[in-house]
Amino acid sequence: MPRRSAQVLESIYLMNTAEIFRESIRIILLHPAHFHSISIFLFSPLPVSLFLSHFLIHHFPQIPSSTVTITEYVFGYHLPNLLSKTVVHIIICIPSSITFSLLGRAATAQAVSDSYNRINLDGRRLIMRSGLAWIKLLHTRFWELLIILGLFGGLLVGLASAQKITYALGICSREIGLWGVLGFLGIPFCVVFAHVMVVGNMANVISVLETECYGLDSLWKAKNLMEGRRKTALVMALSSNLGFRLVECLFELRMSMGISMWEISVLISMYSLILVFETVLNVVLYYACKC
Repeated sequence: MPRRSAQVLESIYLMNTAEIFRESIRIILLHPAHFHSISIFLFSPLPVSLFLSHFLIHHFPQIPSSTVTITEYVFGYHLPNLLSKTVVHIIICIPSSITFSLLGRAATAQAVSDSYNRINLDGRRLIMRSGLAWIKLLHTRFWELLIILGLFGGLLVGLASAQKITYALGICSREIGLWGVLGFLGIPFCVVFAHVMVVGNMANVISVLETECYGLDSLWKAKNLMEGRRKTALVMALSSNLGFRLVECLFELRMSMGISMWEISVLISMYSLILVFETVLNVVLYYACKC
């Protein structure tokens, strides 16, 4: 690596959270055409799928209602309608999230790495290398999904056991018992889930940039690599998720009032750019931790 690149990476190590945000913006502005192309051709299918799910739920309200009926039949509880809508969003977004979205993350990580290594960015080379990294990313996402399913499985077991627990405590109201168990399990679940998400984001970067490290190995290495930077990663994840939710709320608001095609295009572009920015943040954090 050239001496200048080594000096740049050494300066990244000293960055705090705000400086990592500024560095990410600097990198995007340094190669705007490449990152904008990635957002359009690789990341945009994900917000298209997400907005399509919002459209279907808005115009066909019986879709989440059927999900509520199924969960009530299986678990014996009338789960909140918000959870049923989330299930619909996940089902519709899965195809694009494991294909185009992973390719977009791989291309973005490669672009940032090439920028730090003083390698001229080439779109065709980025796509080819992203295709090679896609299998490793998919493997890593599979293990991340298994861990998340284990967390949700534990939560569902707790909910399914709520009736016995509340009866043992002398509480006969099913609703009070359900919300009591949710309150008891919800806080530790959210904390663990947030940590799994930030470790997963770092593991995705490791899977792309490190040749022989992917899957469960990359998750374990990401956990160890982020020691001392966990709060920074949580702030970054919270900021990007707030951006995602803001764009979704804007779409729902405009859809209820009547939305035009150009507004949909702008919102899709905004969501895709946030995906690019989130990935760049995680790559900069990776170099900050690794240095």
